[in-house]
Amino acid sequence: MFFFILTGASAVSLVIWVYLTLFHGGFWGVRDEPAPPSTVPPRSLAVVIPARDEADTIGRAVASLAKQDYPGPIRIFVVDDHSTDGTADRAREGSYGVEVIAAKPLPAGWTGKMWAVSQGLEHALATNPGYILLTDADIEH
Repeated sequence: MFFFILTGASAVSLVIWVYLTLFHGGFWGVRDEPAPPSTVPPRSLAVVIPARDEADTIGRAVASLAKQDYPGPIRIFVVDDHSTDGTADRAREGSYGVEVIAAKPLPAGWTGKMWAVSQGLEHALATNPGYILLTDADIEH
């Protein structure tokens, strides 16, 4: 009895795959049709980067974000979390229009990075962005 059930299920599966392969128009294939032009303007993007003593990497991280081919406006917020190595100055280098935010003193109950992210989000949300990207100072995009 089990053999007949298994054979029947296999036959049904085979029929389905034959139908999908031969008669369903290549539903799995990638089509190289250009996307229709959108009449809706692209949404803005706010990027928040918490950074503490990241002078060696922050410049490359900011540059990589500023060079993206995203069609909408991108605003980059670097939160300098009490760095002692010139992170803020390095973040400002280049003509990327980065907004550097000096972190406020750490309140009780917060960890440093999450406090910096919170402050960056506060500034980013004030610009009413369509999207927010939280990233790190040592990531090149």
